[in-house]
Amino acid sequence: MVRALLAGAKTQTRRALRFPEDAARNRFGRPGDLLWVRETFFAYGRWDIRFNLRKQHAEWFFTDMTQAAGYAWRYAADDGQGADPHARREAGAAPAWHKRPALFMPRAASRILLEIVGVRVERLQEIGVADALAEGLPPGAEDDPVGAYRGVWEGINGPGSWEANPLVWVVAFAQIPLAGRPSRNI
Repeated sequence: MVRALLAGAKTQTRRALRFPEDAARNRFGRPGDLLWVRETFFAYGRWDIRFNLRKQHAEWFFTDMTQAAGYAWRYAADDGQGADPHARREAGAAPAWHKRPALFMPRAASRILLEIVGVRVERLQEIGVADALAEGLPPGAEDDPVGAYRGVWEGINGPGSWEANPLVWVVAFAQIPLAGRPSRNI
C-alpha cells in the first residue's frame, strides 16, 4: 500500500469498528489531523545487547546511526534493496545497513504525511466502485474493483470477514507534499 500512497492512488482506508471503545469516538482521527506513515525501511547502525531491568534479562537493541553518519534512510517500497548482505545481528559488529520493520520506524524517517479530509461510518459492503479504487487497489482491479477490494479485505481480516459486513470507519486523506511538511514533530 505504500507504493499506492506514493503514486497517489490510495486516498482512503477502512478499519472495522471495535465495540465498545470505537462506538464513542474514532481512534483514527478527525478532519485536519495529520498522520505519518510507517513503512519497512533500511537504517544504518548496529546491534548491541542490553540488560532490560523491567524484564530482568538481556535483549537485542538496534542503535540507528543513519543521520549521525550523514546518510538518509532507504525504503523497501522503492526497490527492496538497501540492506548490507553481510550485516549481522552480532554484538560488537561494525555498523551496516539493516532492514527494519515499519513498527520501528522513527518519525524522522517517515517520508509520507497524510491529512485527514473526511471520516464517516458505513457498512463494509456499502463500498462503491470509486471508493474501492480509492483504496489503492493493485493494477488489473479496474474490471471489478469491489470484488478486488473484497479480496484485499479478506486477505487482511481473514475468511468470512466480508460476509460479516461490519461497521467500518472510512478515513479519507490527502498526501501533504514533502515541501509542505510542518517543522514540528507530530
